[in-house]
Amino acid sequence: MKKYIAVITLIALNTALALSQTVNSQTVSTTNSTVTRNKNLPTSDIKMQVGYGSDNLDLMNVLYFEDIGLNKMNFTGNDLIGKDFQISVKEFVNGKLAKNEVVFDSTKDEYFRIKSDKYAFHILTKTTSEHTVKLQFQFNGFSKLVEYKIAADQKGFASKTFLGSKSETFIPVNEDTYILTYMMPYEKKDGSKQYCEVAQSGIKPEEFGTKYAIPNYFLISIKFMQNLAQK
Repeated sequence: MKKYIAVITLIALNTALALSQTVNSQTVSTTNSTVTRNKNLPTSDIKMQVGYGSDNLDLMNVLYFEDIGLNKMNFTGNDLIGKDFQISVKEFVNGKLAKNEVVFDSTKDEYFRIKSDKYAFHILTKTTSEHTVKLQFQFNGFSKLVEYKIAADQKGFASKTFLGSKSETFIPVNEDTYILTYMMPYEKKDGSKQYCEVAQSGIKPEEFGTKYAIPNYFLISIKFMQNLAQK
């Protein structure tokens, strides 16, 4: 009789152990799944949309005649409120980083700090006959112009975003995020020139030059930052 009781007890213990392992396995699986999902969630509620050109036909004709690109950067989200921001420009020549500079930093003056859940500015792009790339950042009531000398044979620049078919994208906080490229075209073997194929390829923008043999291009990024005084 004692022998039978021992056997039954052993079976019960094995069953409980197996059940415990199953529950633990399911818990770990659920936890890992949750972690994976959380990694895919945006780190802020800031969204960016981009508009192009002007609704005014006369102005649009002037922009086209002067070969000026007009990109309207629009940001929305509660996480904008109280944020400072930096805009940086990187220039790549023959696949290598030639310049990397912060062209605007809102921490220089409290006036520039974002105070609403909406923020917008324009980026104007142009290549001059003096072999200079001009990038102008137009904000509400002020602007910043930067210029870069380029080789005489470097032509055909155009501004492109990385949105592809998307109408908007999330922008994280405390991270540099590329929002625009001003680039020479990718010249294919059939003689065609491509811009969108490059910008929307999914390849790291820093590798455009080596992957597509683009002699010169610029990357514009933005970084939203928490104001230190508010932490």
